[in-house]
Amino acid sequence: MRRTAAGFTLIELMIVVAIIAILAAIALPAYNNYRIRSAEAACQAEAKAYMNQAVTAVIGQFSGFPPPANKACASMTGTIDSAAVAGSATITFTPRAPGSASTYCKADTTNCSLTPSV
Repeated sequence: MRRTAAGFTLIELMIVVAIIAILAAIALPAYNNYRIRSAEAACQAEAKAYMNQAVTAVIGQFSGFPPPANKACASMTGTIDSAAVAGSATITFTPRAPGSASTYCKADTTNCSLTPSV
């Protein structure tokens, strides 16, 4: 009677491990770039929403407008007041890690721009 082999040979397992390693080498850098771009885009969206509210509050002469919540952005550089809106000041928002590219917003038009780092 002939005996049938059960399981995989060593060479088959090595080929599968090599294929998984190649896929991981391609996927991990792409995933990291995706994380960076999404952190920067989230900060840009938060900055744009804050700029719209802040400029509306300044034009409407509302007092006591709170600073941004800074959930997606780590910090904001600059102040928004009537002089900033009239003088077209630039407000800078820095994203939380892993993002690195800052968002720049004009106070007079509330236009925000971002040059992605990746």
